Amino acid sequence: MAVFSFTETPILNVLELAHSMLPGIEKVIAIYCHPETFQIKAKCAIEVIGQGKIIEDINIEDQDGIIDKLRKTNSYYNWYRKDETPFEMKQKKKHGQMNVFYELENVVLALGYFSEHDKKHDLLFFYFNKDMSNFGVSDSDNFLIPENKKIIGFMLYNSIKTIIKSTKKDLSILSSYNENTKSLVKRYSHAKDELLKERNNYGLSLVDLCKMYVKEFREGDRFNYILTEDAISRIKAYQGDIAELKNIIQKAADYVTNLYFDSNEQDIYISEDYLNFETISTRTATKPQEAQLYDRYSKTIMLLDKLENAARDVVAKSMDITSANVGNACSTPITAPAISDAVKKHRNKIIFLLNKHPERWKLIRSDFRPVRNILSSRPDVMEKSA
Repeated sequence: MAVFSFTETPILNVLELAHSMLPGIEKVIAIYCHPETFQIKAKCAIEVIGQGKIIEDINIEDQDGIIDKLRKTNSYYNWYRKDETPFEMKQKKKHGQMNVFYELENVVLALGYFSEHDKKHDLLFFYFNKDMSNFGVSDSDNFLIPENKKIIGFMLYNSIKTIIKSTKKDLSILSSYNENTKSLVKRYSHAKDELLKERNNYGLSLVDLCKMYVKEFREGDRFNYILTEDAISRIKAYQGDIAELKNIIQKAADYVTNLYFDSNEQDIYISEDYLNFETISTRTATKPQEAQLYDRYSKTIMLLDKLENAARDVVAKSMDITSANVGNACSTPITAPAISDAVKKHRNKIIFLLNKHPERWKLIRSDFRPVRNILSSRPDVMEKSA
């Protein structure tokens, strides 16, 4: 049994529906141009007792060009009797397959539908009973007369034309949906690659910065500090405050200097083991009397840290530090109006914290307009430190 999809050609969809449209019909044969190979193919749908509908490929031999002649005709439908058919049915048994014009004993209705693939007509052959039994009339004396045939041919042609048109529309929608899906997958893959690229570039920038630091910390002509590969890998993955990196490298350099103070080696290697990312902050510990004060500022500090980290991500992506971009870069995205409201709500505390800690939040204090604007104004109520 052949397996097919109506996406191969819409006319094959009729084979699936034929026996539902015309119960008791003997068989239906479809001859069509394959949309990819442009070969002329044929399939036959029959109802088998106990098995239901079976659709099989059938062989076509058109040595006399009869099929091609039929496919070139412009007539929509024609009725053929066995002794009137323009081609002769020849019984041929080979591997259980049927020839396209096998057993032309009954009245046959041929319908033609234009194929855009080779500009000819795909054909459907309906094998009717000689009487009216296909239409629910059991009296065998009522044969199909010319008037019946005309009505049947006209109505069946237009019904199938509607089915084919609907199938083509469904195929077009499916094709469009598939293209959109492929486009989304491609865009997602591209965005993922770009993100990985940006992260890699950001990591390389951190490495270059740290290499600059080790040159800066060089002990005269005595020691030349070199970052090992594992240290470079650790720096590339660093997600903390960039301003802290200099302190981390400085501490590592001081440590290896003391470790190798009696060494005659000029090149001293700073490995991953000497980089302490766990204790990042080198700021003076908060005094006990200031603890209560900083409890009041915890939410404001969290806001400033969030904006500063988001601003760094924006810069790493070579984007402008706007409220929209910074909001989107936050771990939980927030809108530009929400940022404005938050900054306004914490206005006086932000001014106090920025003045008290000039070494912190450098990026947003210099380049982020909502913060810059409040720094240029006077606070409503000056905060006082304890």
